[in-house]
Amino acid sequence: MKHRSLGIIVLLILQFLLLTFISLGIFPQYQSWHGFDLQHYHRISLYLQQGLIPYRDFLLEYPPLALIPILIPQWLSPQVPLDAVDYAIGFVLENLILTSLMGVGIALIPHPRPQQTLVGYLLLTVLLAPLLPWRYDLFPTLLTLGGLLGMIFNFPLLAGVALGLGIATKLYPVVLLPIWGLYFAASRDWRGLGKLSLGAIATTLLSFLPFWLLAGDSFTSFLTYHKDRGLQIESLWAGLISLGHVLGLTEASSEMNFGAQHIVSPLASPLLTLQPVLFLGMMLVIYGLAALTFRQDIQQCQWIKLQSLVVFSLLSLLGFIVTNKVFSPQYLIWLLPFVSLLRWPAVTVVGVSFALTTTVSFVTRQLRLMYPLSVVMLNVRNILLLGLVLFLLFSFYKKLKITSKNML
Repeated sequence: MKHRSLGIIVLLILQFLLLTFISLGIFPQYQSWHGFDLQHYHRISLYLQQGLIPYRDFLLEYPPLALIPILIPQWLSPQVPLDAVDYAIGFVLENLILTSLMGVGIALIPHPRPQQTLVGYLLLTVLLAPLLPWRYDLFPTLLTLGGLLGMIFNFPLLAGVALGLGIATKLYPVVLLPIWGLYFAASRDWRGLGKLSLGAIATTLLSFLPFWLLAGDSFTSFLTYHKDRGLQIESLWAGLISLGHVLGLTEASSEMNFGAQHIVSPLASPLLTLQPVLFLGMMLVIYGLAALTFRQDIQQCQWIKLQSLVVFSLLSLLGFIVTNKVFSPQYLIWLLPFVSLLRWPAVTVVGVSFALTTTVSFVTRQLRLMYPLSVVMLNVRNILLLGLVLFLLFSFYKKLKITSKNML
């Protein structure tokens, strides 16, 4: 036990040092790789220090609690606002700490091979290092990990509160609520379901309320902002259009709007119309199979297996990402607390997708010009993740069918 604890501590320290070393290597060129996002965060932090009201006095495309990780670096200098470079240093330092806290949280999850889990986490953070400390997504990801710990240790109210805080920071954790609700429903733990729902809904609404009162009707602008977007160039759908362009099957180009590159093509409009249907279909399949799997676990073991909870939580995030009209590189950060707990084949697939993402987004940087190698790597990344979703769904479906036959 003592050697295991020592091994965990060593892995956590090694992860922090490796990520710090890589971040220091990237910092001299952070303006070309991350300048747009960090300048945007810095500008928002200055607006807040000037006493401006988000949504009313300046446009904010994020939910209100996103202001917390964006503002934290400025707390290092309460008297004089940080300039852009000092803010970037503070922001990276903040995220290095958050990454270590996430490692500690993952180490708390009961697992037969905790060191192997942390090795997987270390490798994934290294592969995503060119992106990981440069976006605010680590903050809501840490909150979802807190929610997962609440689920595992049977604190449904805590899980709901953590999930609600995550929703009020980045919105995406809302797709976890049905999975976690089904977890309690399958167990007929109606009190747990009530606590989870109350915690998530009340926390989200209470987080929104002050900003809605201050900003009025302008508060909902962060929702319409995303609703009005087209097909972002790294999405599954835009990737297929780009591949068609490279193969000479269709015309395509890109344009900058909503702070990102979006695909322009005759195929974009029909795919944009079809995308919500495919998204809804994917999420319904995931939720439906989760309900059946949870019920089967209860019948066989009287409890729901940790693997089932983790895999379907991951599937809900992956389903949301791969069928969405936007696939920003930082979305992959959301997967970290869940992927690390899976077996090595799944960790390897996600690790390769991380490496392809950082290569396409920050090394080749030619995707907007339809550079063939970048387009191919993007599509390989997207197909790998879609393939992982389909493989995991089929695996659980196959187990359900085998169990049903054995019971006849």
